[in-house]
Amino acid sequence: MFASGQKERKSVACFILSFILTVAAITLPVSDAFGQAADDARGQNAGEHEFAYDEAPLRDVLSDVRERAGFHFLYRDVLVAGKTVSFTSNAEEVLARLNDALTAHGLRLRVDAPRNQVLVVEVHESAANASGRHAPIRGVVVDDEHGTRLPYATVTWYEDRRLRGTATDASGHFRLHVSADTAVDLSISHIGYSTRHIRVDADAGAELIPVRLVPETAYGPEVIVSTAALQSEVDTTWHHLLQAGIFSPLGESGVMRSLQTLPSVSLSTAATSGLNVRGSRADGFQVLLDGMSIYNQSHLFGLFDAFNEDVLQTVGLYYGIAPASLQGPPGGTLSFVTRTGSMTGVHGSMGVSNTSGKGTLEGPFAGGRGSWLISGRRSYLNAFDGFDNDALIRLGLDVGRETDVPTGPVREVPVSALTTGDASAHFYDVHGKLAYEWAPGARLVASGYVGGDETLHRAERFANAPHSRDAPLINADTKNSWHNAAASLRLQTPIGSTAYAESVAGLSRYRSAFSKDDFVYTDPTRMLLPQTDTSHHVVRPFSNENELLELKLAQNIDVPASGTTWSAGYAFHHYAIDYHEQSILRDGFGGTQESAQADVFAQVEGRFASEIALAAGLRTHYFQRGRFFRLSPRLRVRLFPDRRLSFAAGFSRNHQFVHRLYVEQSTHADIWVMSTAEQPPGSVDHVSAGTYLQASPRLHFQVEAYRKHFTNLREHEASAARRRLRPISPLLDPWLHDNEGRARGIEMMARLDFGTVTWTNSYTLSAMELRNRRVSDGSWYPADWDRRHQLTSHMQLSIGETLQLHLIWASGSGTPNALAHAVPREPSRLPAYHRMDAGLRWHQAVGSGTFEVKASVFNVLDRANTWYRRPVPVATRSPAGRRVGLMNVDVYDLGRRPSLEISYSF
Repeated sequence: MFASGQKERKSVACFILSFILTVAAITLPVSDAFGQAADDARGQNAGEHEFAYDEAPLRDVLSDVRERAGFHFLYRDVLVAGKTVSFTSNAEEVLARLNDALTAHGLRLRVDAPRNQVLVVEVHESAANASGRHAPIRGVVVDDEHGTRLPYATVTWYEDRRLRGTATDASGHFRLHVSADTAVDLSISHIGYSTRHIRVDADAGAELIPVRLVPETAYGPEVIVSTAALQSEVDTTWHHLLQAGIFSPLGESGVMRSLQTLPSVSLSTAATSGLNVRGSRADGFQVLLDGMSIYNQSHLFGLFDAFNEDVLQTVGLYYGIAPASLQGPPGGTLSFVTRTGSMTGVHGSMGVSNTSGKGTLEGPFAGGRGSWLISGRRSYLNAFDGFDNDALIRLGLDVGRETDVPTGPVREVPVSALTTGDASAHFYDVHGKLAYEWAPGARLVASGYVGGDETLHRAERFANAPHSRDAPLINADTKNSWHNAAASLRLQTPIGSTAYAESVAGLSRYRSAFSKDDFVYTDPTRMLLPQTDTSHHVVRPFSNENELLELKLAQNIDVPASGTTWSAGYAFHHYAIDYHEQSILRDGFGGTQESAQADVFAQVEGRFASEIALAAGLRTHYFQRGRFFRLSPRLRVRLFPDRRLSFAAGFSRNHQFVHRLYVEQSTHADIWVMSTAEQPPGSVDHVSAGTYLQASPRLHFQVEAYRKHFTNLREHEASAARRRLRPISPLLDPWLHDNEGRARGIEMMARLDFGTVTWTNSYTLSAMELRNRRVSDGSWYPADWDRRHQLTSHMQLSIGETLQLHLIWASGSGTPNALAHAVPREPSRLPAYHRMDAGLRWHQAVGSGTFEVKASVFNVLDRANTWYRRPVPVATRSPAGRRVGLMNVDVYDLGRRPSLEISYSF
């Protein structure tokens, strides 16, 4: 799958126009093109010196000629930064004189006369071979206003009457081979930008073709769903669903929530512990920011992304057969790229929502050869509660979540034993980036990120006392905090006319702490825990602390050759993890672990026959702690990629050496541990196949099927205990490490584009099961996140150029009931989940900037969706006094919640 333009109907029209122009236009030498293009220039007045410059900055000259003569110049900002030119000319000869003036700077012009476009390129000797076939074409795609790189832009062209395509990499570069004797017409598109069409001569050789895209109204960074950037017809089925910020049902824009509209991602509630992709645990889903791992991906218990979407330029999602260049954990990889700052001037934005305020500032340095960017966001949940922010805190900390327990003090009727008190919460995140570019195309990029949460809720609850007639009140506080910092330094270097290398050095540090005074423990054996009643549960405090440090060095090189791209590289990681836990079962458990990991990979992707596109690779892993050596092969084949009906199949084996633990009852900060000699790394074998039909430019269908087998999955003992746990031997650590899993499913999606209305429907039939010899007599049982049926429907309506409306309906069968293992009367599954979200987005140019308003409503119908069932403390008042016990209740997801965000960019 590949990136495409913002609106497919425009892209198709542009492709047709591009093809017609290819047949009709002729390629002109530079000297002849100057005169022909200038004949159409506005304000032509032969014989008069209308253009006169004396040591004028080249950037200003290009802008002036564009303004007065109507030419659009395509260039890299680093080539014009700090350069001046002097010449005089009339309109008829202005391009010829400008070309002469640029010769002294090692530059020249290439003119696309039919489109009034002029490329400013470095002087290189032609590198095309004698036959003119398979000529290498290199280019870079940038923002026309700010000069920033545009990763994962779509590049398409016609070859042998078939539409071909590829995508730019994370630094905005594209490299391709075409069979052309004279010239090829390329169409370049990116979400939020007007499509650009350019003609590239076959003798372009080693020139780096600059492409500048003019911004349109942007709705947030694009998410590219991809496994490999194969040169084939572009599949645009997903794109309108996957723009971060296109729809924000909880008031803060984010990618993680938008991904839940995909059929491959399990439907989740407002607060979530992470994404479950094709049955995998949430810890199997890796999130990268500029190449570095981020170990907590969300603020406030999954309600909001941990990143400010204003600074995210492009996002790549690899949910299926990932390329060997990625480590490829069991659940896929989400790779964020922080955009570089403006290279043309100082710009910024500011905004407020019902939960936070944010601001971004960016600009150039070193005369336009480099750029800087700084952005920050901070919540004010404590200071403003106009949108019932306190309810969000209680929801995340599991303090007074909405249940079906009566809330009034009725005699002899159980009521909640918990009395909620003051809540305090805030989150923050800061992004920064510096980029510097040399004229040959090399770039040095430094980026950094810090973010975190601090949450606290003070409460009291009734508790039984041995010598008291009435249950006294005791403290029941809940605290949660986490902080993540990541920094990376990247050197991106072109090698020769086609190869491209990247070196990365960075670190990521994560710390978390959690404590809960009224944690509910489960003991199915009735032997491990002190019993206060006849139930299997007891309420006691629980706390843990976690710290993780990762150091990373990596390098890779890409070499395009004859329609394929060969890649190779290595990555070195050093991990140090510290974990401590205090519970009724673990009196001061803790320890520190360290290990090094070395990976080496090689892969190839491209066309190996006219009707076969292939991506194949191998990644090797060596994990020092335990001396594990593992192989991760990857293979994906697509048949008939240029036809309306195509087929794909693939296989991969992936391994996981760092694992996240989930503790039920609390969507708190993530907990991470590593593999050891006694606890081998996890793995997954993934087989998938799909059929893709582009019935028309407005109608797309696809069906994908998959099967996955997992080994050595981790599960905290607090979660495993509510099933029939057989203590074959005592657990050395507070988690099971040898769980086995199997997932299978069929995913279907249909997309219809009616012009101003886009309607997408998806349906998933799936199953995810686990097995452990210690649990439920070693039989298979459904995972907590298993939903057998899931349906999503997303409708987007555009009204003019300034207003968008969104409506999303999400429905799924109920997840497994955790209490069914111990209570025969409990149903095996919870009720079905149904939710409707709605929102609108309006923008308007104001002065030199853009004013934008987003309003949305989560759970429009205010449906009481059951999140899970569990025992909670309840109090009963009778003549004998107040007593406290435990009662199985439904805990509900967030009800109707409106949100509002206002921003201004300049």
